[in-house]
Amino acid sequence: MKNLWKQLLNRIKTVLAPANGPAAAQPQDHPMTAATSNLDQLNESALVDLMQTLEMTQENMYSCEETYALLDEYVELVNTGEDAARLMPLVKNHLDACPGCHEHYEILRDIIANESA
Repeated sequence: MKNLWKQLLNRIKTVLAPANGPAAAQPQDHPMTAATSNLDQLNESALVDLMQTLEMTQENMYSCEETYALLDEYVELVNTGEDAARLMPLVKNHLDACPGCHEHYEILRDIIANESA
């Protein structure tokens, strides 16, 4: 499996690399130059995270913005003991697939729980 990720990463580098030599051959404001310079930040771990997120994405899944708009309601349901996952399954699915939104959920849940105590 690790070899598959390396092959995919190498393919991405090949696609993003300038056709005729190093990035310096491209004008500095050329989009390919920016993509190639950002490629240095792409690593195997980020690629694995991306692929796992894509794998978990469902057709009727909420976006981050839609989830964020409903997050306070979802947290209130959780904190009152309601079955939030059953009542708001698309929010639950997004939180399971998106680490950033899940982190926001945990922070909001902790804040509301501390205010209630």
